[in-house]
Amino acid sequence: MKSTSYTPFKKAVFFLFPLISSLCFGQIKIIYETDMETDCDDAGALAMLHAFQDNGEVDLLAVMHNTSDDYSVGYIDAVNTYYGHPDLPIGSYKKDDTYSRDIAILLNCCTDYTQPIVKDTRFAHDVDTRKDVPDAVDLYKEILQQQPDNSVVIISVGYLLNLKNLIKDDQGMELVRKKVKDLIIIGRTWFPKDTMLPLSMNLGGQQINHTAAMASMEVFEHWPRPIHVAGNFIPRPYHRGKELMNTPENNPVREAYRIYRERYGDWDHHLADLETVYYAIYRDQKPEYFTLGTDGTPKIGLHSEPNGIRYFYNLWDTSEDSQHLYWLTKEDKFAEISERIGELIVQLPK
Repeated sequence: MKSTSYTPFKKAVFFLFPLISSLCFGQIKIIYETDMETDCDDAGALAMLHAFQDNGEVDLLAVMHNTSDDYSVGYIDAVNTYYGHPDLPIGSYKKDDTYSRDIAILLNCCTDYTQPIVKDTRFAHDVDTRKDVPDAVDLYKEILQQQPDNSVVIISVGYLLNLKNLIKDDQGMELVRKKVKDLIIIGRTWFPKDTMLPLSMNLGGQQINHTAAMASMEVFEHWPRPIHVAGNFIPRPYHRGKELMNTPENNPVREAYRIYRERYGDWDHHLADLETVYYAIYRDQKPEYFTLGTDGTPKIGLHSEPNGIRYFYNLWDTSEDSQHLYWLTKEDKFAEISERIGELIVQLPK
């Protein structure tokens, strides 16, 4: 059970993290925030992070899940276990008010793969539901206080509910200021200009109850460290996933792609979350792969129409500057990045 009440063995593993981390020179310390629930690219991105960890490039500190889906943490544990990291800490969002599938149903792309995989005996794990793991904020505070200052990169490819709760906690806010280097967010509909756009799916733009959108607004207004937001997403002819067909059938990432993609007749899927992970790992090592915009600040606002309709929007505001930035992958580099992503998601566990 990955909760604050660890078994003696897992307590030993957990409290060895500072020692282990101190030996990980050159590795990027990552906490992965995911709405792992309906779209399979979250699973592909987690596979990449495990491959990067096996390759000595990443020190993956924890995985935080940020929707109300009960079985997503069990699926995350199955992936971690498959890659040989069964004791990797997992935190969860505890309220029953926000689900990825609310959006997915609206977009007619809903495929629930977490529960079937968790209940399938082919996929080893010792976590089933959210009751088996700690609250994400509690886990954040435990982990962050053990890290060197200005060292942790948080990658968020889902809702910002955990991050909002973290900075509303006084100790959490202070730890973010002290320990977090950057927050990297996949927004996918930010333009590097003053254009008001509908809030992106990953930030809760189509949530019926607006819980996720309001959390995103708070994070963008109050997060004390640099935020990197993905610039405008341009559809590209690069997709990955079919490579997973040749991996073992007990690979839970393979199974997520199989379940999700069978409705489309092929296994290849977009790379939104995976491209975000690639940027997080290589933005400093390979700056020639990306275009960065540092003038301006990302904002999320609430617009009210005269007829009473209210909706959230995002805007890259160039009228005022900030420590935040947007990033764009250069078009002439994406074929190479796509090929490398394909290699990483099928890399066998070490």
